[in-house]
Amino acid sequence: MTRVTPSRFSPNYLKQLPEDLVKYIQRHGLDKEFGRLDSWASSIEKRHTEMEGWQVDNLVLSYWHIACMYRHSAGMAFSRFLEGLKNGKILGTGCESCGRVLIPPRTFCEWCFRDVDKWIEHPGTGIISTYSLSYIGTDPKVRFERPLIIAVVWFDGTVKKVNSSRTVLYAAGLLHKVQGVDPEKVHVGMRVKPVWRKPEERVGSILDIGYFAPFEDDAL
Repeated sequence: MTRVTPSRFSPNYLKQLPEDLVKYIQRHGLDKEFGRLDSWASSIEKRHTEMEGWQVDNLVLSYWHIACMYRHSAGMAFSRFLEGLKNGKILGTGCESCGRVLIPPRTFCEWCFRDVDKWIEHPGTGIISTYSLSYIGTDPKVRFERPLIIAVVWFDGTVKKVNSSRTVLYAAGLLHKVQGVDPEKVHVGMRVKPVWRKPEERVGSILDIGYFAPFEDDAL
């Protein structure tokens, strides 16, 4: 007989945790029994009864909801980048050795093995280097009728081709949404520019850029 046990945070365990973490656990109901998992037993038993050494009779299943609370430092360069987004600016760093602009910015050029030389305010124009059409958002149960366009944008000046070589130096790019174009018409190499949120809505996040939109470049 397969035995299935529920999982929970024991009272003794909760006493050892910081007060703010205990409040988080209680607010989300994580101090309650997570529920029996009998439905798992039959499927696992069916899949593994023929496997050598699998002890179905003594099988114990546990389900855990892992609650992690942590703080992440954005670092010197990226903190300045986020502050720039809050002010409606895209900031990068420049390396005079290879001539590239690094966006997102770094303090060190990984191609030249040297510190960058300057900070640059960039207009945000660039090209789509790759993209994907997604019919699923953050909730996998919801399927969109029209797909989201998710693309990596290479900003102007961030990609350099080495003379007399096939080597191309690029600076990562930025993953973001693209709007204002039919999914059937989006393509690699399409020129795009940022469309900003209203100043009062910006918080110092990559989402301060609402999306990227295609545009006609008179210089081309």
